[in-house]
Amino acid sequence: MTIPRSFLTCIALSSAMTAAFAAGPAANPAPPASAPVTKAAATNAPAATPPAPAPAPAGLTLDDYIKDLTAQLNLTDSEKRQIERFYVADGGQVKDILNNDAISPLQQAQQVAAIRDTRNTRIEALLDGLDRQRDFLRIEAKYRVALTELAADGGLVAAPPPAPPAPAAK
Repeated sequence: MTIPRSFLTCIALSSAMTAAFAAGPAANPAPPASAPVTKAAATNAPAATPPAPAPAPAGLTLDDYIKDLTAQLNLTDSEKRQIERFYVADGGQVKDILNNDAISPLQQAQQVAAIRDTRNTRIEALLDGLDRQRDFLRIEAKYRVALTELAADGGLVAAPPPAPPAPAAK
């Protein structure tokens, strides 16, 4: 299945906007318009917003993503299992949305974003400390498009239980 180019554009724009909002308010807000701008203030102006993180490599699996999260956030085994369950629980729903030709690419992007935002809120609540929450959002933004493509292909859907062994023929 191929994902429409317009959908990937919507996801990329959504990723860039979310990354900008996740960065939070500027540390040094601009002075009011009525305040005089001094030479020192002009040279100490805050830097531009950092660019969005580079996209994740092609061929990503959920295990790759979870390993990266674990390494960068120092996840406990419990946190790791819970986060993985959140993604798998949403995987089927995201797959159905992305493979539904009756839904426009914009509607697909909006519905997937709503699921992602709800999941990310649950994950942020799981992580203690603002630094870990901020780092999670940064890492998630890096993997967002790859995870969406993985979901569209069924890579986030729970594996079916193994079939019972066939009875032995006599």
